[in-house]
Amino acid sequence: MPDFDVIVVGGGPAGAVSALKCSEIGLNVLLIEKGEFGRHKPCGGVLPPVCADVISESLEKKIPGNTMCSPSTLGLYYVPPSGRKNGGSVKNYRLLNVNRDLFDQWLCQLAIESGVKIWWGTEFLNLRRSESIQISATKDGSTVKVTTRYLIGADGVYSRVRKQLYGGIKTRIMPVLQEHWQASGNIDEHFYAFFCGEVSSTYAYVIPKDGLYVVGLGVSGTNSTICMERFKKWLCEEFAFKPQSLERREVWAIPYGFTLEGIDNVILAGDAAGFCNALSGEGIRLAIESGVAASYAVRDALSCNKRLISMYVDHVEWIASFVRRVYRFAIGLTDDGREEFVKSELARFPLLPTNNHTYLKG
Repeated sequence: MPDFDVIVVGGGPAGAVSALKCSEIGLNVLLIEKGEFGRHKPCGGVLPPVCADVISESLEKKIPGNTMCSPSTLGLYYVPPSGRKNGGSVKNYRLLNVNRDLFDQWLCQLAIESGVKIWWGTEFLNLRRSESIQISATKDGSTVKVTTRYLIGADGVYSRVRKQLYGGIKTRIMPVLQEHWQASGNIDEHFYAFFCGEVSSTYAYVIPKDGLYVVGLGVSGTNSTICMERFKKWLCEEFAFKPQSLERREVWAIPYGFTLEGIDNVILAGDAAGFCNALSGEGIRLAIESGVAASYAVRDALSCNKRLISMYVDHVEWIASFVRRVYRFAIGLTDDGREEFVKSELARFPLLPTNNHTYLKG
């Protein structure tokens, strides 16, 4: 008999949710996370409103107030290449402004309360697939080996689990540069999404967060520092942005247009699977959705004694299709296309206002 029914690699939203949901159906679950509890994850920390619905429906929880930043919700403001004069906010639409570190801690705590065993400070090394899956990991300075029936790789954009499965297959990534500034400017309580080929071939953004302005952009094949300086110059011209003190600079990467769901009884979730919106860089909602889907796939595989991947592919087909579709759209945009995209987004009218944290699915 294997040591565990399910082992999850990675303690982000995809890993914590998949582990929690597998535990809820009575399985013996181990989650291994290479960081310690409370580790920092670079991230913009802005969630679409539907994310609150997914958490409410799937976890039967509300996102706690102590995980939110100030302001706790943000409007959505689009800026096209022609500048602020042709931009504006999407009416009746609010985003959640979270502290990513506290949000991840909350999800991991829920997993622990559901019965998940977590090994902090444990780094996944490799796996061997046979009748059961054996994984090796470094824990407390020593190599440990444990076995499991199912393995869920939720270990991020540079996933070691994915590399073990797919070897030398190249996957596209998008570097992201983010700076936290003490600054002033004509910037309201909005998530500002900028689309301009001279600044970034993908997207750029400004987020008011806990008294600072988070300024970031995706960078593809160009010098990130030059792009950032060009972006801040644009902000100065269009929004009277005056940076005063740089508090923190962060660089990370997001998946960019690939989807790889797994092999046999090893599956991938969240960024490890490539589940990220190429147009906005948002991946937390898709991570949570894929974590829930992973648990459903485990349940179904157990009930019909089939390979886990065959169940999982069906559950995440819509996510994979969405990721590929948005990627094709994003890489095909010219500045004229970006102008048209912003114009069409500003014409959208949801059926009802989304006030007081009562969010509708979109």
